Amino acid sequence: MTDTPTRRIGLPWYRREDYPRIRDMMSDRHNLAPTYDAWLAAAENNESVGRAAGLQIARIPIEPDAFARWCAEKGVEPGSAARMEYVSEKSAERDA
Repeated sequence: MTDTPTRRIGLPWYRREDYPRIRDMMSDRHNLAPTYDAWLAAAENNESVGRAAGLQIARIPIEPDAFARWCAEKGVEPGSAARMEYVSEKSAERDA
């Protein structure tokens, strides 16, 4: 028997009031749910599935202005790859 550490992952998390701006700024907005409620239902389902699989899930807030600055500093286009990198970086900061 091994003591495998629980795998921790971060999920991008948005506030209702920020969702329209987040969607508008993303290069892949067509891949994001058209409404906050649709996004929230899917995000909560993903969170539930991950927890059921034994993952430790952290909600990582993505605030439009902070994310836009981060993308500019990194020289990346705001899209799915940037969201995942941002969430990964913020998750690591939380764990440090």
